[in-house]
Amino acid sequence: MSATTLDLYLARRDAYAAFLSAADAESSVCWRKADGQYPSPDSTREAQDAAYAITRDAFNRILVEPVGPHKEAQAVVEQIRILGRADQDAQDWVAFKKAREVFVEAARACLTETLAT
Repeated sequence: MSATTLDLYLARRDAYAAFLSAADAESSVCWRKADGQYPSPDSTREAQDAAYAITRDAFNRILVEPVGPHKEAQAVVEQIRILGRADQDAQDWVAFKKAREVFVEAARACLTETLAT
């Protein structure tokens, strides 16, 4: 394996992992919001805005590459947006977890393909 291939693999792996971490953190904000854990609407909005910015940045790092799990990452982002608009009873965590699993599988496939080149 060449150093270039290894560098590309590591960069992609880090980008995919950062996206997953950001998505998990933002989904936690959605849970806390729906559960009424924030002391005020302003603190809720601040938490959402901060989490959104991190997720969007991580998503954009995946999006700008010509290959990779773009559609799967977009599906995760869409599920987070749905969670953020729903109350606790309407939050569909099964759909979010499924979208996340599909992203993980697509990311693994992309990483495997990266190593095969």
